[in-house]
Amino acid sequence: MNNKNTKEILFYFILISLMILSFNLALRDYTGIIMSPVQVLLISLAASASASIILIFPKVVSAGLIPVLGLLFFYCYRKPESVKLYIQKSLEFISWFWRYLAGYDYFEKAYSLQFIIVIILLAALVISTIAYKEKGVLPLILTGTAVMAYFWFVYVSKARLYLAFFLFASIMLYSYQTYKKRHKEWIAADCIIDYKTGLNWMICSGVVITASLLLSTALPLSLGPVKWSWLNEKVINLFPFIAEWRNDALESSGYGFNSRYSFSSMGHIGNKLGGEIRMDDSVVMLVRTGSKETLYLRGAIMDKYYENGWSKSGKRYKEYKPDNPMSIPYGNNVGFYERNLEISHRKLLTSTIFAPYSLYRVQHDGRRIYMDADSEVYAPKITAIDTVYKVTSIIPYIDIREIKLTGAETLREEDFKRYTSLPDNIPERVRELSYGITNAERGNYDKAKAIENYLRRNYTYSLKPPRLPLNKEFTDHFLFEGEEGYCTYFATSMAILLRASGVPCRYVEGFITTYEGAYEREIKGTDAHAWVEVFFDGYGWITYEPTPQYPAVEILNPGLEKDEISKDVTNDTITGEKEIDGIPGYFGQPENEEMVGSGIINDDGKRPISFVSIILLITMSFLTARFIFLLMKQIITEIGLERSNGVKFASDYIKNVNRYLRRAGFEMKAEETLREFINRLEFDCGQGFDNISKVTTILERIRYGGYEPSDEDRNLLRAFVKAVKSFATKKAGFFNYLISMYLIGDGKNGVHKIYVHKISC
Repeated sequence: MNNKNTKEILFYFILISLMILSFNLALRDYTGIIMSPVQVLLISLAASASASIILIFPKVVSAGLIPVLGLLFFYCYRKPESVKLYIQKSLEFISWFWRYLAGYDYFEKAYSLQFIIVIILLAALVISTIAYKEKGVLPLILTGTAVMAYFWFVYVSKARLYLAFFLFASIMLYSYQTYKKRHKEWIAADCIIDYKTGLNWMICSGVVITASLLLSTALPLSLGPVKWSWLNEKVINLFPFIAEWRNDALESSGYGFNSRYSFSSMGHIGNKLGGEIRMDDSVVMLVRTGSKETLYLRGAIMDKYYENGWSKSGKRYKEYKPDNPMSIPYGNNVGFYERNLEISHRKLLTSTIFAPYSLYRVQHDGRRIYMDADSEVYAPKITAIDTVYKVTSIIPYIDIREIKLTGAETLREEDFKRYTSLPDNIPERVRELSYGITNAERGNYDKAKAIENYLRRNYTYSLKPPRLPLNKEFTDHFLFEGEEGYCTYFATSMAILLRASGVPCRYVEGFITTYEGAYEREIKGTDAHAWVEVFFDGYGWITYEPTPQYPAVEILNPGLEKDEISKDVTNDTITGEKEIDGIPGYFGQPENEEMVGSGIINDDGKRPISFVSIILLITMSFLTARFIFLLMKQIITEIGLERSNGVKFASDYIKNVNRYLRRAGFEMKAEETLREFINRLEFDCGQGFDNISKVTTILERIRYGGYEPSDEDRNLLRAFVKAVKSFATKKAGFFNYLISMYLIGDGKNGVHKIYVHKISC
């Protein structure tokens, strides 16, 4: 690297810093680290500078290590206890770092700064090595693009902007290294090279790259998925983490990969139940409400238990407009009251809309709201950080005497099977335990309370339960061997025991929030929770709390609450949309629904771009990019002509003239000499070109006599090119000339072979 001058090193340093900065910003947004843009910039510059110094001045760095090591030994001698502490902390960080990268641990906020520094230093070393060694730039561009694409899929909303910065810097680096190769070729060919050639080259490259990146922003980012459920299921089984990747379109309703809330986003690793969990205690949501009761904010609702994990089997949904009332799932003889909540996300990226019990109204900035078969509610796009939406929930009064006599007769047969189904691998002793707990109870309410009380009294709450043995069924191990766990253990076990007793229920994940004397409640990652809901005729889904860490759910009897629901709410279906008989809130496809094959809702809720529009947009983008590319290529060619000399100049000059004349229907033949071609041109065209004889003589002398053209000769040659260009434009027509010159181009069989063949005769 000793052959690099100061200006080149500075240019490389700027490009490396820009690439590192884009990566650093994406990493900051992904991890949720609180860091100002100035801090990000300083870390990026420091990392780039450190990597550059190590690579450019390795001997200086090696020499500088000697006094540093001396100071370290002296410090170890003076303060051995501090050194031991630092070593211990470093080893802990390294251990966590590898576990986190491998996906076996969650992100520790305490290691935020160290994490950023290590990752950015590694990236700076890799990128700087590629830049200064001048090898591997194309793989760097592809790798960086893939990394930024990954960041976008995991909900870094500005990943496209960061990718633009990265591509600009990396492609500029590639362009500069291409120029250096051309520069060596020009020197080998004895060309005259102007000192501004490199500057002009890079300016043109910057214009083309910038124009291309700006053009790319017009392309649609989200297209509708292909509805191949069988393929989706197989892919997710092989790569479970993909299910949490971004897809802001309507496939959130179950058509494959989604952006719905998942308990795994709060610290649970993987899609299987069990294992140690340590959730982040940072604030993920703010909830403003006048209520003083404990609220269970529904998030994900699942009904299918299989292979030690929960999933959703229902895929039907219903569409609402924001602020329009939704269906009320309660019977006409059930009293209820409303709760108004104002919710804003802080560190939570999801399209799920959270609300307690049955959601009645949503005020959201999206144009559509969706409720799926399990009354899970979501928007068509991710709710942005600090965006506020309002929800009104309807909560029933429960008459204990009445609900004890209530069953689930109104459920359709297929729905009853769905909410009572169990996999074949549930051990018999689990079923026997369920029967032993509930056989003395008469109704579903008493059976559910018996199971709830059994779990709360006989098992221990723990965030570090024993590891689930291989090939062991989750609930069986918890109930008979492990006997300790956190909310997912208790909720799953209660659901399995209920189903074993024939009680329809479902598994719910969301957040729990208690009143602490303030109008605004902070919802933290540690408030993520799982519970069970049981279906009762007339009441819909009622919450049960089997986890002993939390108090049992309050039962509100009629007449105890003063804030009755407003008069505009009735127990009828307000929306006027047809419901299927059976479970309230289980809907079929709306008649005017936009199916996956014919369009998908885009991010802002507007009508989707049609397929034809997308094709036209891509076509126009391609034509515009090609026009800019060929125009810049022609400009660079003519700039190169000004700097070249000798045989190469004569050859390139004739190529350039012939490139223009081809647009007017004239082309030099392989068997023609230069003078024969010029004479034919004058005769066939009937066009008198000024000084054409002098131009021919100059080119022959340059090609065959080694003549060095004077400034006057070059001016004459420039004037001749302008005359030929003007003639070609008039002969072909302005628009035909542009299309032929800057869209069609010369093709593979261009003038290069003809001229090389002819001039070398």
